[in-house]
Amino acid sequence: MTEPMTEAATEAATEAATRRYSGRDAGERSAARRERLLEAALDLFGTEGYQATPIDRLCSAAKVSTRHFYHEFTNKEAVLIALHSQITEDALTATATALAEAPPTPIEARLVAALSAYLRTIISDPRRVRVSFVEVVGASPKVEQARLEYREAIIATVTHEGEAAVARGEIPPRDFRFAGLALIGALNSVVYDWSLHQRTSAEELEAALLTLANTLLTS
Repeated sequence: MTEPMTEAATEAATEAATRRYSGRDAGERSAARRERLLEAALDLFGTEGYQATPIDRLCSAAKVSTRHFYHEFTNKEAVLIALHSQITEDALTATATALAEAPPTPIEARLVAALSAYLRTIISDPRRVRVSFVEVVGASPKVEQARLEYREAIIATVTHEGEAAVARGEIPPRDFRFAGLALIGALNSVVYDWSLHQRTSAEELEAALLTLANTLLTS
C-alpha cells in the first residue's frame, strides 16, 4: 500500500508544480499561451477562415506546441467559441458602459450611445467582423448555440430599452424582439459588406445604421 504523503512532501510537490520560469508561474504561462492562441486565431480565422486553419498552423503562428494547445483547449472548435466570446463580450461591455453613461432619455440619444459603442468595437478590426459575422455561422452546433446565446443578449438589451421608452410614453408598444432580430440581421450583412468594400466612411456607416435603428424602434 502506498504511504500517504507527509506534509513536507506535499509542500515540496506543490512548490515543484508551481515553480516559476522567467518570472512567471505555471498559471501565468498557461494564460500567456492561451492569449497567444487567441491572437493567432483572430489573425488566421479572420483572414483565411476557420475551416481553412488546421490546429498545427494555429500552434505554429502562436508559438505553442501541439501538446500545450490541448492543455488550453479541447479542440479548434473551443478556440473559435472562446474567440467569438471575447469579441462579443468586448462589444457588449462597451455597449453597457455607453448606456450607463448616456442620458436616461430620450431613446434616440440612448440608441446613438449604444449602437455607436457596439459598432466602434466591432469595426475597429476587419478580422473581428469576419469572425463574428461569418466564421461562426453554422460552424458547428456548439458554436451556433454560443452565437445564438449572444444574439439573445443583444435582443434583451433592445427589448429593455424599447420597453423603458414605452413606459416613459416616448414611443408606442411594438414587437421589440422582431425589431432586435431585424437590427441584428442588418448589422451582420451591412457591416461585413462594409468591411470588404468600404464604399463609405465608418461615420457614414454608423449614421445609416442609426437611422435604421431609429426606424425600427421609434417610428
